Amino acid sequence: LSALLRNWTGGLGRTTALTGDLLVPSTSEIINVRGRKRALKQTMSRQQKLERRLKREEREAKRKQFTFMERINIKRMRSLLSPSEQFPGRFNRDKEVSLPEQPLTNIFIRSNVKTQFYSVAEALAMHKELQHPSIYNNPKAPLRLRLELNMNTEKQTKPVGSSDEIVPVPHPFSHNEKRTILAFVNDVKLQEAAVEAGAEIAVGADMVKKIIKGQFRVDDYDFCVAHQDIGTSILPLRGILKSRFPTKLNGGLGTDLPQMIEMFKSGVKVNIKADPVYPIWGLCNVVIGKLDMPAEEVEANIATILAAVCAHRNAALGPFVNRALLMTIPGEEHVALNVDAWLPVPSEEEVDKLERRRNKKYKKKEVEAKKKDDDDDDEEGEKKTEKKVEKKEEEDDDDDEEEEKKKAEVVDDDKKKSVASA
Repeated sequence: LSALLRNWTGGLGRTTALTGDLLVPSTSEIINVRGRKRALKQTMSRQQKLERRLKREEREAKRKQFTFMERINIKRMRSLLSPSEQFPGRFNRDKEVSLPEQPLTNIFIRSNVKTQFYSVAEALAMHKELQHPSIYNNPKAPLRLRLELNMNTEKQTKPVGSSDEIVPVPHPFSHNEKRTILAFVNDVKLQEAAVEAGAEIAVGADMVKKIIKGQFRVDDYDFCVAHQDIGTSILPLRGILKSRFPTKLNGGLGTDLPQMIEMFKSGVKVNIKADPVYPIWGLCNVVIGKLDMPAEEVEANIATILAAVCAHRNAALGPFVNRALLMTIPGEEHVALNVDAWLPVPSEEEVDKLERRRNKKYKKKEVEAKKKDDDDDDEEGEKKTEKKVEKKEEEDDDDDEEEEKKKAEVVDDDKKKSVASA
């Protein structure tokens, strides 16, 4: 045992002695640890200190480039997908080429077959089954139409922009939204009629200056309507009202104030939003009715909304709607709708105009490219001719020098002969 202990302790560089049951070292080593950290710290040259200072300043500049909340939002955006790719995702036909057309049974996994498109009546029947009292128990659930849009236009750098508008539907429904409306009209009787129709307040042209000075707040109102007689007087408010400024395009300018107010009260909000990650994609979420409405009324509302949405883009460019999904609020269950019958079909004249414009652009580009090539060829030809002229001039100079040398040699020979004869 003592021999084994000696061998074991020999690796430690120490001699030991066995006294009873205790192992006591007979020698000890003293190590001076004073100034160890100072010794480990390496000295830095001026160049290394300069590099470290530049790196620190660069990090500080990056940190001050954005505010604290902006940095947090950037980190969040990096981890998030685009709104179009979030549930239920964006429809892509190319990814479903290898999948079967129809499922073999009435119960199937959606990802294993191609996207199945249903009529409005079939989609409503599916949602009504889910809203059975034993499941979700909401037979009057609001219906939401989710439209996936193609935002590309003739100009690749200018897609369809985001927009908000109110669209009157043929079969209105209660949307349970409080919408405040401000009416602009000079006639006192029309002001009273506008308030009776549902406007919060009706004002005349004398309030325009107060609004500009900030004495009357217009931020408390969701929409604005105006009579046609006061249209020129409210032009200074265009920069203040912005998208709420009443025009004929958004239906806020006209002569029948009660009808316009009713449209803004019972109409449907249609908001088209461009994808921040992929600008050529877009989304549009619209509430189109209630689940207890007849299928014919829901179809009429969908047709009206699709016509208003598709008016934002030329039909000759192709289908504006990539896919339409019918959903309920609340809920994530979605059914793809077959809306081809309600999409606008471009006429032959529109297609011909688009092709002519494209051909003009291509011809213009070809002419510019050809002109550029001709200019390059002319420049190269001029350079070649200049080089030839310079080379010829150099050759002529060399010939002149040789002739002068020969003449000088002949003169020298004559002088030598005359000296020799003398």
